[in-house]
Amino acid sequence: MKIKELIKHLEHREIPTVHEEECINDVIQVMVRFPHTRLVYVIDDHKKLQGSITVGSMLRHIFPHHYEARIHPRGMLRRITAEKACHLMDKKNVFASPDETVDAVLKRMARTGVKEMAVLDNDGYILTDITAIDLLQHYHLKEEEC
Repeated sequence: MKIKELIKHLEHREIPTVHEEECINDVIQVMVRFPHTRLVYVIDDHKKLQGSITVGSMLRHIFPHHYEARIHPRGMLRRITAEKACHLMDKKNVFASPDETVDAVLKRMARTGVKEMAVLDNDGYILTDITAIDLLQHYHLKEEEC
């Protein structure tokens, strides 16, 4: 099954996004508003994906004293001076394409350790996001058909 077929079965959901120039407090507000997700997608003026900010990154930024041993010294300055979403975002985007198979996306999730990712069109716009739970639900429904 292709991702585009799977996302038809997902209920329409709002995607947790922030503009790259938004302040850290705005990012926190979006995270709180979307408790089902563990990351926020960072977009530019054209609404194209630029990066993502995980809950873990935000926690390390807000409460660095709890994570001192885990933060590399080179990352300290970036975390201390971060004021906007673009300063904190991870630019290495793991994403899916609508034309990929569910199996290919599952393999990427397993390889990278991500539990959710954006589904992007060919121009880099977010169509939706897909989570490991969505994929488990697909597997469960497929098994019920057997």
